[in-house]
Amino acid sequence: MLGGTHFLGRHVVTAALERGHEVASFTRGVSGGPADGVRALRGDRDDPAALPAALAGWAPELVIDTSCQ
Repeated sequence: MLGGTHFLGRHVVTAALERGHEVASFTRGVSGGPADGVRALRGDRDDPAALPAALAGWAPELVIDTSCQ
């Protein structure tokens, strides 16, 4: 999940956790930490190197981005 700590993203994360999915949240850490049980990935989406560095070889099956920016 890109984001996932505020607005719509937190509801998507909660729904995924309730369904038993492994969830990771990629955030800057500005609007709070991820929910319990969520893998915390830190970085800024505006930095092209941040997400690959945060993943550190881990490959998610699905990425959700609810941002309209």
